[in-house]
Amino acid sequence: MTIDLKTLTMQVINGDPEGVKICRVAGSTLVTVVVPRQLLGEAKALLGIPKRGVYYLLDERQGRIHRVYAGQTFQGISRLDGHNSQKDWWNKAVMFLTPDGDFSMDVVSGLESLAIQYIRDHGSYEVENSNDPKPYVSPYDEALISLLHEDILFRMTLLGFGLDAMGDEDGAASGCFHTKRRNVHGIGRYRADAGTFEVLEGSEIDMAKTPGSTKSPVKSLIALREEMVAAGSIVPGEGLLWRLVKPVSFTSPSMAADFVLGGSCNGWTEWVNDEGETLSNIFRKVPHAGEG
Repeated sequence: MTIDLKTLTMQVINGDPEGVKICRVAGSTLVTVVVPRQLLGEAKALLGIPKRGVYYLLDERQGRIHRVYAGQTFQGISRLDGHNSQKDWWNKAVMFLTPDGDFSMDVVSGLESLAIQYIRDHGSYEVENSNDPKPYVSPYDEALISLLHEDILFRMTLLGFGLDAMGDEDGAASGCFHTKRRNVHGIGRYRADAGTFEVLEGSEIDMAKTPGSTKSPVKSLIALREEMVAAGSIVPGEGLLWRLVKPVSFTSPSMAADFVLGGSCNGWTEWVNDEGETLSNIFRKVPHAGEG
């Protein structure tokens, strides 16, 4: 009996199992780099990492993928700088990179196109790609691109990021909601079945403004902020704002808004979706006469 074996080597930077990882498969020049968003600076300092290939941005929590974006790069890990400043929803990047001489630019473009097509057709996660590239692919490169994509899918599954996996369970969560009052950008999801609101990684926290009022501060939220700072779950961000690097759940949208913005907020009107609809309008809307 013949056994088909693949040998995977994994380097865990600083011995942190939740940190930056470099993965290689014997016989392949393709290097896989897993980059937690909060450790992007550490990943960029790595030496000898190739620069040409494709990557996925993931909103991954507790082993479940909620959103995905696929792209190509000729800059290696530095390509993530733009996404770090422009896309607030992702918490992990998985990059598949190879020395420039191994892939032509046409192969990278074809691989990106196949990756985008695949995530559109598989899984129940949200796909963040708004474009649908259709590059010219030489017939001589089609087999190589297909094999590379199969290798990428294999590695993603092995790392726990299977792109065929289900996202949110049916009815378990809504789409993303945002708040941008005082230029403080928070992101969250409302779980209608549980009545809870989860503030997501990447949210900005206004630590200068105390939750509640001067006369009646919300001591539980103040203590939670302090605990999360001490644990490294809230870290300094840009200017006076801090950044959440670990999701946190609240029993109401208002408590979540108070935690992010400080002060006393009505979370049902503070949190809005991409179309500007409030949480209240979506989940508390009263049917008109004649409607079910």
